[in-house]
Amino acid sequence: MKKRIKTKIKTTATPYLFLFPCAALILVILIYPVLSGIINSFYNESLIRPVQPEFVALDNYKSLLTDSMFLDALRRSVLWTLVILVFELFFGLLFAVLLNKDIYCKKLFRCLVLIPWIIPNAIAGIIWKWFLNESFGMMNYILKSIGIISHNLSWLSDEKLAAVSVVMVIIWKSIPFVAITLLAGIQAIPGDLYEAAKVDGARGSQCFRFVTIPMLKSIMLITSILTSIWNFNQLEIIQVVTKGGPGEATLSLPVYIYRLFMQTFQTSYASAAAVIMMLVLIVPCIVYVKKLLKE
Repeated sequence: MKKRIKTKIKTTATPYLFLFPCAALILVILIYPVLSGIINSFYNESLIRPVQPEFVALDNYKSLLTDSMFLDALRRSVLWTLVILVFELFFGLLFAVLLNKDIYCKKLFRCLVLIPWIIPNAIAGIIWKWFLNESFGMMNYILKSIGIISHNLSWLSDEKLAAVSVVMVIIWKSIPFVAITLLAGIQAIPGDLYEAAKVDGARGSQCFRFVTIPMLKSIMLITSILTSIWNFNQLEIIQVVTKGGPGEATLSLPVYIYRLFMQTFQTSYASAAAVIMMLVLIVPCIVYVKKLLKE
């Protein structure tokens, strides 16, 4: 009897012993910094003010809610995330449909589509910064060669064009993941559904509308939530390409928090802004987890 109990305890405990190192690593790397940031947001700590931090309760949060720069950065991040989501879903679905067809060198094109997603964000930012350079960038050269523009455009120094440029780069970076994910979803759709639709007289566009799209709704929702969280958190590309400028034209919420912490050294104020950002992102995270649990 004792031997059975020991064997049962050993069998039950073994999986948790294997998981313990990973759980401890997550605790140290993820949970501790989050808790530390939340606690720090209730103080007035600043690295350029060598005094003992004081507990200020919600003062940092109250200041943020009346800080026009913070509110503009938050509004800009939300707007950009929605715009990027629309374009990445449209072009991602378009590429997924094209890559699903029997075309020449289909496997090669599938590999090439992944290149923007594989390139690290910082490297992609450097590439596009040179590509969009006003004086000798390839973008102006190409557009002038095909007659779309007559003079060089200030892609990174004009406020409106800088915002468009940043959004364009992030869309370019996001499309491959969406395309490959939706391609996997399309390939998982049973062929019998298309055959049944064709028997009922459905044409190609009707099959796409009434078979493909409904069958992809679930995976499109999950992909949308994931990419929205990633794009809302985007820092490297914006920091490398424009650094939030010119002025505040491309100042997103992550770049704003980065400025507070790394340039003005207002650690508590930056922590409060990061906590608000975390609360904003919790909503899509909850939706994502609920969707996964249902499936």
